[in-house]
Amino acid sequence: MLIKPFVAHLTQAELHQVMCSGFATIAGSVLIAYISLGVNPQALVSSCVMSIPASLAISHLRYPETEETLTAGRVVILDDDEHRAANSLHAFANGAWLGLKIAGMILATLLCIIALLGLADGLLTWWGRYINLNGKCDLTIELVVGYICYPVAFLLGVPRNGDLLKVGRLIGIKLIANEFVAYTKLTSDPAYADLSPRSQLIATYSLCGFANIGSLGTQIGVLSQIAPGRSGDVSRLAVSALITGAISTFTSASIAGLLVTDQSTYLSKAVNATAAA
Repeated sequence: MLIKPFVAHLTQAELHQVMCSGFATIAGSVLIAYISLGVNPQALVSSCVMSIPASLAISHLRYPETEETLTAGRVVILDDDEHRAANSLHAFANGAWLGLKIAGMILATLLCIIALLGLADGLLTWWGRYINLNGKCDLTIELVVGYICYPVAFLLGVPRNGDLLKVGRLIGIKLIANEFVAYTKLTSDPAYADLSPRSQLIATYSLCGFANIGSLGTQIGVLSQIAPGRSGDVSRLAVSALITGAISTFTSASIAGLLVTDQSTYLSKAVNATAAA
């Protein structure tokens, strides 16, 4: 909403950068919810701050600027007569209508994406049982992405003591479902209770971002309503921005694993601070 007048005139690289920054961080409205789950508040805040410049850098690496930007060397304030309000009541009505359209677009897109994931999970589960893939859990997209993220957890610096697959599963849950589900499993699921302090720290940083399938629908819905003429560009760049935003968050996790040497003390201080609050 802050850059609404400029969205229709953004270059491809700028649009990709805006979406990437959204995927790489979390909103302040959910920060308290994650802290209430017992997640390290210092890690959450520092991860968001670190991910902002990381998203700018990695977005430019993935999608370099090749066009002339509207604000290159100057600031141009665009005047939009279509939504200019005659008085405060008119402005209130315009804002309410825009919010309603955005909310409706987000809801419809989320329903479609969640339904598609449910269909894919159902087909994979049926196929896994058909070929007798018997294990502790059914074959789902989360399970597949968890194994795909196994080398990601290794590159982030997770110890090779049995934690690699668990952290990879958490990253997979975050990418497919959302970070709230992943943080809930990290803090309350007995299967992750024996993670080492280093693995917990890296997992906390790597999960701190909106890069998931559900947020993909949110980004497309919001930007398509703000600038309907750019809906094709938004849809074309969305998946790339999602992956780039996730990589931005992973860079913050790798830096945290490199700089924080006493993870147990770091985590215990955060737990004490949360309990005191």
